[in-house]
Amino acid sequence: MLNRRSTFIQNLYNRKGQVALFIALIFQILFLFFAMVINVGLLVHHKINLQNSVDLAAYYGAMKQAENMNAIAHINYQIRQSWKLLAWRYRMLGSAGEWEFHPYNKTSRQINPAKTGDIIDSSNILGKNFQEAPAFCITYIPFKPMPPGENTCKYMATMSPIRMWVSPPHIAGHQAFSGSIRNASEVLRANALARCRYFGSYNYVMLGKFIVAFNVDQGDRMAAISALSRATSFKEDDFYDLDGQSVKAGIEKTLLNNLTSANRATANMSVFNSLGADGCNAMGAAEGQPAKWLTPIRIYPGFRYVDTDCSKDISTTPKELTGNPQSFPIHKDSVPDLSANIDTLAQFIGYRSNLNDNYNFSVGVEKNPWCMAYTGVSATAEPKIPFSPFGTVKLKARAFYKPFGGRMGPWYYKMWRRGSAMSEGSANDKTDPLLPPRVTDVSALGNIGSDPANDSIRASNYSRFVGDPFGLKTYKMLAYYGQAIYNLDPGWRSGSVTPDNGNGQSVYDGGDAPNFDHWEDIPFNFVKSQGSGDILAWDSKTNRPSAMRILETAAILPDQFDITYYSIEPDFYHLYYKRIRDGYFQGPGKGFNKSFRPDIGYHRGYKQGSYNFEEFSIKNQYETVKDPGDVVNTNGLIKDQFTFTTMDWKHMLTSWAPKTLNDYSLDTNKLGKCQIPATGSDKNNPQPATSGNCVVGGTTGYSVKMVSSDYLRSSELTLGGEAGGSGPLLNPPPADDEF
Repeated sequence: MLNRRSTFIQNLYNRKGQVALFIALIFQILFLFFAMVINVGLLVHHKINLQNSVDLAAYYGAMKQAENMNAIAHINYQIRQSWKLLAWRYRMLGSAGEWEFHPYNKTSRQINPAKTGDIIDSSNILGKNFQEAPAFCITYIPFKPMPPGENTCKYMATMSPIRMWVSPPHIAGHQAFSGSIRNASEVLRANALARCRYFGSYNYVMLGKFIVAFNVDQGDRMAAISALSRATSFKEDDFYDLDGQSVKAGIEKTLLNNLTSANRATANMSVFNSLGADGCNAMGAAEGQPAKWLTPIRIYPGFRYVDTDCSKDISTTPKELTGNPQSFPIHKDSVPDLSANIDTLAQFIGYRSNLNDNYNFSVGVEKNPWCMAYTGVSATAEPKIPFSPFGTVKLKARAFYKPFGGRMGPWYYKMWRRGSAMSEGSANDKTDPLLPPRVTDVSALGNIGSDPANDSIRASNYSRFVGDPFGLKTYKMLAYYGQAIYNLDPGWRSGSVTPDNGNGQSVYDGGDAPNFDHWEDIPFNFVKSQGSGDILAWDSKTNRPSAMRILETAAILPDQFDITYYSIEPDFYHLYYKRIRDGYFQGPGKGFNKSFRPDIGYHRGYKQGSYNFEEFSIKNQYETVKDPGDVVNTNGLIKDQFTFTTMDWKHMLTSWAPKTLNDYSLDTNKLGKCQIPATGSDKNNPQPATSGNCVVGGTTGYSVKMVSSDYLRSSELTLGGEAGGSGPLLNPPPADDEF
């Protein structure tokens, strides 16, 4: 019989401890699973951290690209404003003295009601030609100094004989580059024929001053664009920002500061700057020219002036103003006081032998759409992960970000084929149909002299809005600006000056505008280191803004065409100018030897009362026009008559602005509006300067977004307009195994 009380039997039937044995057997398997969870979790963590850090680094690089492009875009707009100023001076100042066809009646001091429309009068060929391409004549009252009974421009449309001055004009020393003109009036006392010899030369000199001042201004600004574009295209893996700092160094700091310690210890980074890639960088570009992703728009404008022939009878004739001696005034050699000035100006009026010279006529640059701006960042890391059965694992992350939404400026033509160095098209395909022919348009230039329509489009002009067929040559522009020019003179406004009384015994002199002396600094002195830096009219005798300056500023304010095609920064001085001046041009760009100026309206060293023309930007242009003091009121002129002109700096906020962080569609409620403007250094309400000068509301310039490598490598991109075809970028990213 079995004895169940024995110890052996009891142990045989005891089942306690079996779970412990099971746990002991599967512990290693459980630990392996635990290690795998930790391993995978850390691997995912480091991978996410690496990708997020690369995203931030690429965003930083693209943001610096966007800043550079915003600065270049605004300087490009400064050239547009300078061109608008030249066109306004040529067409408005140079034609207001005409009496037969000009819509402002000088006798009644009223605008002819039949000539106030935005039209061209085609019923009379002389009147039509006067509007299309006037011959510049500026020797008329109320300009000072001029005798009140004289107007050598009275019949400029018909070029009828003109009545001579009874007494010689008192010509002041407004030619700063030559003081010899001060003696001009002294040698004019002999007779009428002797005085006549000065007229053509004087018109040549004044128009020449305006043209050369434009070429110097745009040339300096073009040089700044070239320098900044080359800084942006410095290398394929690096470029300089506006502060003169290496962007690659900033990208690396951004990456490392956001990595985990494990990733940071083994991180290796590569950068791709698309604008430094072959085909789009500055390699092969002419010295001093922009990188190849920008192309200068060189134009071939035409200017005519009124010359006088005093050989027999006193007669006038329109003549093209060039640097060629054949276009010089007939009696140039008979007026030595002006002859030297003409010789000096002539050197800077015509095209230089080097077509790429920045001081040849241009209206800025156009951006090659097949050179896309973007920044790529690729990084690898081999973080040490506990329990990894294969040792370290190599992680890799890559990201591409691009500036978008900004506008460098319009193409000259509406089509840009891949591989072309510039936009292309016919005369009907110009974005601004009123610009003169491009100097490379051989077919258009070949018709000069035989095609009147081609000759008229060479006369400087510009579109005020998209689809504008007339620009400055309409009756409305001539009428209201002509009236404003005359009303600058207090005597004219009060009726104390008789425009054509035949008296002429006393010189119509004084310091008020309009006054030839108020352009004393142009064409050369304004760019010197000790000069004013100011291209606008300025009363140098009393050292204060000229009333003419208000009209000139009103003429160049951003209009509907401008805000459609340009990214315009309202506060360029504080946001970009100081950084470039004190950063890049003091560092890597210290070899820049041209004059670098803020927006038009800047005047070096002038701080008086509420005026601070040292820190002058586009928003100050609006303030100048809105609140001119007791000088001249242009509010009604612009608001009521010229509705194409914007009246507030906020109207420039026309770039992309999202609805939310997750909704990238355009918020039209922000377009052209600003709920909270930036206040800069305002101690009571400090808001940092931002692109567009707006903290909450619309924006201007380029923003930044992520872009896929598949898109950047696509061969079906349509970037050159409807007729530009499709194709790949000229600067695609490197292959996956190379980057």
